[in-house]
Amino acid sequence: MAQYHSICHPDHLEPLELEILHRRDAFGLPPKAVQDTLVDVFFKWVAPILPVVDRHDFMRHYGDAENPPSILLLQAMLMVASRHSISQQSSNKYTVSPRMFYKKAKALYDAGYESNPITIIQAVVLLGVYWEGPDDLIESGIFYWSRLGIALAQELGLHENERYTGLQPSERGLRKRIWWTLYTRDRSVAAAFGRPLHINPYDCTVEPVTECDFVEYDRNVPSDVTDAVQARFFMEYVKLCQLMDLGLCMNLSARATQDARSAGAAQCELGLNEWLVSCPPELQWRQTRHTFLSAILFSTFYTIVCQLHLLRAPYSSKESQSSAFHAASTIISILETLLSHNELQYSPTVVICHAVTSFVTLKHQMDASLPSLLHGIRLKLESNLELLEVLAKTWPIATLFLEFFRSITTSDQFNKLLSVAVEECHKRALGDEPDNPEPPRRPTSFKRPKLQQVILPQSRVVFQILARETQRQKTALLRSQGSATTPRDAGNMQFGSVSGSTPDRVNNTTTEDVEDALESCEPTAVLRNLREIIRIGTSKETDSDTGLSSRGY
Repeated sequence: MAQYHSICHPDHLEPLELEILHRRDAFGLPPKAVQDTLVDVFFKWVAPILPVVDRHDFMRHYGDAENPPSILLLQAMLMVASRHSISQQSSNKYTVSPRMFYKKAKALYDAGYESNPITIIQAVVLLGVYWEGPDDLIESGIFYWSRLGIALAQELGLHENERYTGLQPSERGLRKRIWWTLYTRDRSVAAAFGRPLHINPYDCTVEPVTECDFVEYDRNVPSDVTDAVQARFFMEYVKLCQLMDLGLCMNLSARATQDARSAGAAQCELGLNEWLVSCPPELQWRQTRHTFLSAILFSTFYTIVCQLHLLRAPYSSKESQSSAFHAASTIISILETLLSHNELQYSPTVVICHAVTSFVTLKHQMDASLPSLLHGIRLKLESNLELLEVLAKTWPIATLFLEFFRSITTSDQFNKLLSVAVEECHKRALGDEPDNPEPPRRPTSFKRPKLQQVILPQSRVVFQILARETQRQKTALLRSQGSATTPRDAGNMQFGSVSGSTPDRVNNTTTEDVEDALESCEPTAVLRNLREIIRIGTSKETDSDTGLSSRGY
């Protein structure tokens, strides 16, 4: 057993407190080879999702026996990394145990061993990842460490932009990354467990995280970004967590009205579409060009899609049900791809929530009347259970979900649903009609359906069709409005900038004109016009003194 090499212990601790820490082996470390392996695992698999440690600064101290890194931070890092090294935990000389590192780090924190406030917050963020069983959701668990980290960060002013004035670029970037990591933890935990939020975005003035915040510095000499893809991944991940405020977290507020929840969900769907279109190509997940970070990112994206659908069930539209089915199926495909690349064991805790959400979404659609669709859902549910079984080897808490889901998806239950679906298909094949059939309706001319609910596209085919018809429809729309614009000017016209039109022109535009414009635009223009429709509708409700407060979109 290696020991922490320190020149001297803090002066503020009494000898009895230090003796207690020694008795609890708080300063005990694994052999150097095991430490090196766990540190590598941390920076390769954990740091991109929890970028709260400056790698360059840490490694400089890690290799210095006279000035080692903080023992509290080191024990917390080893705790997180050991969870993802489950396949290498047992050896002839040493056994890696996340709970062992957790106890050591918690003992150091409780004793107040560390005095640097930033280091304390870093360790608290990492301790919040520990999730062994149901008890870790309550006292001294996920919610405890998440709230504690937010409180400590706010006390230090990490949420206020003016507190960053005068800081060195490396320190400023690290503090911003810590704050936005706390933000993502707050949103993901709230959305996963239905808990209230603890960060009010209207109280925060800190600027969004940028690639510059990931630049490491060596003696005030900046170097390149450690990994540009990792920086962009975290930036996009923050954007997804911000969208949770509208569609998911608003539903957790007891004061939010039903209209506010519906408006938030609609705006969240628009934001998801915009995010999907603007996501950097290197982060777009495809099974043929899979990467770990793109898989985690898009698994989060499709989980939000499923959660939005579940919030409106059973009153969601067929289009929403179809999108949710596609999203849940894609989550399973992503997790299966991670498993095939031996990367599932390195996935963060949120992946468990992704698997649970996809299972619930598919289980919710098992009342399908088509036997083939019902059989397909069952196969996906079985794949989901297999994935949870693999996740349980890394995260034992997944065993609870696995046992519960197996109890509600037995073969007898499926056979009953399948029998009902087969009987309904048999009736339709024989032309059986209900006792009181409705009189046949007269055929009516085709009318374009109104935009009552925005749904996520299941593929890029929709965008391709829109782009193909852009030039022709733009010219036709301008002619119908009597414009003297030439075809060349029409090709340069920005249809998405409705906000730049005069008020009279906006008011004189009919719904059909807006829909025609939507069909004729490129994807980004379509999204901007849809957002403008919601904004105009919200402003009309405010003008009519409905008594409801509305956001500016």
